[in-house]
Amino acid sequence: MRCSCPNCDAFMIHSERDNACVCPDCLARCYACQGTGTALTKEQVLSMKRAAAPQTIEERMKAQRDQE
Repeated sequence: MRCSCPNCDAFMIHSERDNACVCPDCLARCYACQGTGTALTKEQVLSMKRAAAPQTIEERMKAQRDQE
């Protein structure tokens, strides 16, 4: 991925050592494209799994009645 520095718009270079992009001009570091700090907790993953689980016909009918 090619990133531009948020400080000076220079092309940033990926640093394997820092697991970040580093600006050669101002030495700023960026972790946005690496996904650093965006890990989900176990509870968040489980709640997403429950929300995506298929519902039975009865559950869908009940949910539809509750919305009306």
